[in-house]
Amino acid sequence: MELLLNPHSKILGADLLCPFCGSDYLHHGKVEIFDRQEDNETGLHVSVDASRVTLDSDISGNPSLRRQGLKIHFGCENCNGASILTLAQHKGTTYMKFLKPIHLAVL
Repeated sequence: MELLLNPHSKILGADLLCPFCGSDYLHHGKVEIFDRQEDNETGLHVSVDASRVTLDSDISGNPSLRRQGLKIHFGCENCNGASILTLAQHKGTTYMKFLKPIHLAVL
């Protein structure tokens, strides 16, 4: 899904916009960090959600096929859409995208 930004703030940076409705009222929640050496099948997975931190070696959800990755879970205040922003490193380049979002009104 296309990453939408509203680059109007010179102080704080660009606003990340909801992939459903284009609102800038996104709230981030759970954050997942995946760390591994290049092409290793094992690594470290840290998840921070509310006031709980979990640590394990399950990197199956890593958005990067070869290196480090990051997932930030968002909820939209305007339309109740839930989305996950990923950052993945590959061959010296960092890629950002939204995973296929889930609209909570449909559930």
